[in-house]
Amino acid sequence: MKSSKSVFRRNTPAADRRKHRQTLRWRIQSIAIIGVLGFFIFLTVMLSESKDRADLLQDIKDVRYPMQQSLLAASHELDFIQTSLEHAVISSDTTLLDNAMAIASRFRKHLHNALLLEQTHALELNEVLGSFDRYFGDAHGLSLAIITGDKALASTADESQLNAQAFQQVADALEDLANRENQSMIAGVSAATVRARESLRLGLTTGLLTAILLFLTAFFTTRSILRRINNMVSSLKSIAVGNGDMNVRIPLTGSDEMTELAFWFNTFIEKLQQVTSESTREIKRLAFTDTLTNLPNRRMFLRCLSAEIERQRDIPGSKLAVMFLDLDNFKPVNDQLGHDAGDELIREVADRLINTVREEDVVSRSPQRIDDPEPGQPVVARLAGDEFMLIISDLQEIKQAELVAERIRVALLKPYFINGMQFSIGVSIGICLSPENATEADELITFADMAMYEAKKNGKNTYRFFDPELRVATDLKVKMDNAIKLAIANDELRLLFQPKVRLSDSVPIGAEALLRWDHPELGVFTPQDFISQAEANGQICEMDEWVLGRVFDYLAEWEEQGLPPASIALNFSSTQASRRNLVDSVREIAGDRQHLAHLIEIEITETSAFENLEFVEHNIRSLKKMGIKIAMDDFGAGHSSLALLTRCEIDTLKIDKEVTREIESDQKSRHIVQSIIELATKLHVNTVAEGVEDEAQAHVLAAMNCDYGQGYLYSTPLSAEQFQRWMKEQTSLDRAA
Repeated sequence: MKSSKSVFRRNTPAADRRKHRQTLRWRIQSIAIIGVLGFFIFLTVMLSESKDRADLLQDIKDVRYPMQQSLLAASHELDFIQTSLEHAVISSDTTLLDNAMAIASRFRKHLHNALLLEQTHALELNEVLGSFDRYFGDAHGLSLAIITGDKALASTADESQLNAQAFQQVADALEDLANRENQSMIAGVSAATVRARESLRLGLTTGLLTAILLFLTAFFTTRSILRRINNMVSSLKSIAVGNGDMNVRIPLTGSDEMTELAFWFNTFIEKLQQVTSESTREIKRLAFTDTLTNLPNRRMFLRCLSAEIERQRDIPGSKLAVMFLDLDNFKPVNDQLGHDAGDELIREVADRLINTVREEDVVSRSPQRIDDPEPGQPVVARLAGDEFMLIISDLQEIKQAELVAERIRVALLKPYFINGMQFSIGVSIGICLSPENATEADELITFADMAMYEAKKNGKNTYRFFDPELRVATDLKVKMDNAIKLAIANDELRLLFQPKVRLSDSVPIGAEALLRWDHPELGVFTPQDFISQAEANGQICEMDEWVLGRVFDYLAEWEEQGLPPASIALNFSSTQASRRNLVDSVREIAGDRQHLAHLIEIEITETSAFENLEFVEHNIRSLKKMGIKIAMDDFGAGHSSLALLTRCEIDTLKIDKEVTREIESDQKSRHIVQSIIELATKLHVNTVAEGVEDEAQAHVLAAMNCDYGQGYLYSTPLSAEQFQRWMKEQTSLDRAA
C-alpha cells in the first residue's frame, strides 16, 4: 500500500491535481450555468409576454368590454326612446312620455359611464350627448303638443322629419363610435397575438440552443469521466465476481479526482479485508440468529427444516412435527410494563422452551450450536414478536408430538416474575406432521400456522393438529376475498325482503332488506359468510351504499305502481355508521327520492354504536332530520348499554332471536323480553321481535305488548317481486276482512 501511495503522489503532484479538479468542476458547472441562463432568458421572455397579455386582458376587461356594453346599451335605449315617443303619439298616452324620460335618463347614464371609462372619446361623447338632448327635447315637446292638441298631427310633418334626422344623427354617431372602439380592440388583440408568436419563436430558439449546448457539454464531460470509471469497474469486477479476492487493487492512472478516488478505494478495501477476516463468524451468527433470544431466526429455521425433511426421508416410518407457537395474553404485559419487560418475558419463554424439548436442564445457546445444529436434535426458533416454531424429529407416533405440546403448554403456563410482578400467559400451538400433511418446508409452516389459529378459536392455551379441511376453508376464504372485490361490478349482489307485521292484528307494515351474494361458482352467501371479509378489505361501506341505493330504487318503483307505502329496514356496518361523511353520502344516494326517506329504517348493532358513540350519535341526529328512522339491531345479545338508548335517539329496538327463541318455555327468557319491552315503552321506542316462528310465540309477544314481529311464521325472505305480490295479497285480505 505504501508503494501505491507513493506512485499516486509521484504521478499526481498537488498543482496538477488542483488543475484537473478545476477542469472537471468547471465543465460540470458550465452545464448548470448554461441551463440556468437559458432558463432565465426563456423565463424573461415568457414573463414579458405574459405581462403584455395580462395588460391587454385587463384593458379589455376594465375598459374595452364595459365601453362596448355602455355604447350598445345606449344604442338600445335610443331605439326604445324613439319607439316610446311614437307609441305615445299613436295612443295619446302621456305615461309613455314619462317612460321616455326615464329611458333618456338611462341613456345619458350609459354615455357618462363610457365617458368615465375612455377619456379619449370625451369630445365625441359630449357631442353625442348634446345632439341627443336637442333631439329628445324637440321630439318630446312635439309629441306632448300633439297629444294635448296644441298641434295638429298633419301640421307637424316638417318637425317630425327634422326629429327623425336628429335621431338618425345620434344613432349614427353612436354606431360609428362603437365600431371604432371595436376596431381598436381587435387591433390591440392582433398586435398582442403577433408579439406572442414572436416571443414563442424567441423562446423556442433560446430553448433549442440551450439544449444543444447542454447536450454537447454534457456529452464530452460524461465521456471523459466514464472512460476512467470503466477502467475502475473492470478492476472492481475481479473483486466482486469469482472468488471475491480482496487482494485486487484498482490501477492508479491519471492525476485527477478519479485517480484520487481509486487511491482511497484501495485503502478502504485493505481496511475492509482486515475487518472481514475478523468478523465473518459474527456476520454469519447475526444472519441466522434472533438477537433478542439467540435462538435461530426464520432463515435458519427454514434451513434446519429442509435438512430434517431430507434426513427423515431415509428413515422408514419416522415422522417430523413442526409446531407453530403464539403466546396468549402477551400484549397486556407488553402494554402495561413496557417493551423491556416484554423482551424479558420473551427471553424467559425461550429458555423454558429449550429446557422443555430437550433432556438437559440447561442448554447452551451459543453461536456454534446455531451455526451447526445436530441432526435429529429438536430446534426451537423465534420468528417474530411472540411467535416461536419448533422442529421435533424422529417421531414414531403422533402421541409423542401431543406429549411434547402438552409439556410446552404446562411449562409456559407457570407464573413469570418480572420487575417484581407476577404474570401468567398461555400458548396456542399448531402442529403439522411430515410426511402425512406435507413434505415441503413452506407448506409445513403454513399448515402449522393454520392449526395454531384453530387453537386460538378453540379457547386458546391449547394445541391443534392440522386438518386438511382447514386448507379447504382457507382456500375458500382466499377465493371469496378476491371474488368479493368484484361482487358489485359483476352484479352478484341481490336483496331479499323478510316481512314484518304488527303483532296486535298481523297487518304487514314493511320488511327488512337482507343482503345476499350470489357468486356463479362459489354459490350463495349470507352476510355472516362475507361481511367480515368485506370489512377487512375496505369494501363494506360500498356494499352498504349499494343496499341503500337499491332500497330507494324499489321504494320509488313501488310508489309509481301505486302500492301502499311499506317501511324497509336495512343494516349499516359499524364502519358505515361512524363515517364522518355518512349523511352526505346518503343524500347523494337518495337524490330526488328524499321524500321516501321516511320509509327507510337503518339498523345498527349495539357494538358499532358502543365503540364509536360520538360519531354514531352525530350521524343518527343528522339522518333523523332527513326523516330516516334508526333501529338498534340484536338488542339483548350484546352490551345492551342504556347510554345508547338515551343518547342516540333510537326509534326501534329489535329483540334478538336468541332471546325470544325460548320465550314460551323458559321463564327467564320471558322476563328478559318483558323487561326490554317495558323499557322501550317507557322510552317511547318501538319493539320488533326477531325469529318469530310459531303462533304461540307470537301470542306471548303480543300479550307482552311487543309492537312488531319478524320471522318464518309470516314469511321466509322473499325476492323483490315476491314481496311485492305478498304485500298485494295481504292488502287484499285486510280489505276483505
